[in-house]
Amino acid sequence: MKFKKWIVFLLGLATLPLSAQVFDLNPPVRYSFEPVFMKEYIAKNKIHSIRASLVYKRDNEPIQDKGLSKTWEYTGQGLLTRYYFTTIRGYVNKPVTHPAVRKGRRVIPAYVSDEPAYLYDTTFTDYYYNLQQQLILRRTRDGDYYNAVYYEYDAKGNVRKESVFRETNASDNKNVFRLGVQNQLSTEEFQYEQVSAGQVRCKHLNDEGKVFKQTMYYSDSLGRLTEENNSYTVSWMRSNTRFTYDGNGRLVNKISVSNENGDEVTRNEYKYVQGNLVDVENRYKGEEKQNELNYLYDKQTGILTSHFIREELNKAILIVQYSYEYY
Repeated sequence: MKFKKWIVFLLGLATLPLSAQVFDLNPPVRYSFEPVFMKEYIAKNKIHSIRASLVYKRDNEPIQDKGLSKTWEYTGQGLLTRYYFTTIRGYVNKPVTHPAVRKGRRVIPAYVSDEPAYLYDTTFTDYYYNLQQQLILRRTRDGDYYNAVYYEYDAKGNVRKESVFRETNASDNKNVFRLGVQNQLSTEEFQYEQVSAGQVRCKHLNDEGKVFKQTMYYSDSLGRLTEENNSYTVSWMRSNTRFTYDGNGRLVNKISVSNENGDEVTRNEYKYVQGNLVDVENRYKGEEKQNELNYLYDKQTGILTSHFIREELNKAILIVQYSYEYY
């Protein structure tokens, strides 16, 4: 997951009033479908951790509950400190005894069936911050190795450097990290220029200090991000994303055009409930609807309780239920 460089010039580009925001519709760290919860939302509700339980259901088939989950842990200030999720690495068949069942005069005898017992792996990512609450390190455990991304900031709080490393843990206690071998994989630096009141240019520099990409950010008179353009210096690759807001300042449309993987147009549409809470998000690729995301909230607190992801092509639905621990 790539950390997207949001800059201080654009920190005012929130899509909803902070008092109503539950999750970021354009998050700096992108996940597939689960919301990226807003720091203000976490701190206001004194949330210590959020656990998401996932089940899957194809049309005309029973629900598949394989025990998968995702968990986020936070500080009292609402900063994400750890994110981890389970994946299935295999299974073994175990005999399960089913007792006899009487149905009226008919008795279904007891029987034994083989059912899968899943074997799990858990992937952990830890997040570290400086005194200014800026993310300075994101480290993900991948088996015996760790993928670490370090961030440095300029005087205005912009990310000026991103360094990626492959690391080992020298500690005997695997729950405590002590840096062992560290190999640098890549470095990317960023230079910012305020072109005008509503335009910011960001230059991306590679390991050799040469500009390989340029990003232009455009904002309206209210400070909302309206457009983002990316272009690569030595190739034909381009991408453009436009953001549209309604009269209440809510993001209602996000359209991206890119030729990085062939000509591709994607579109996200948002509908709201209870004022500023996202009710439905529709995702399109070209003119074809790919996914529909529905969000449910507690009527009294506004806490997100669940969301449902309809996969149109697979004719299936992913059901995500949330539970919370508080400070």
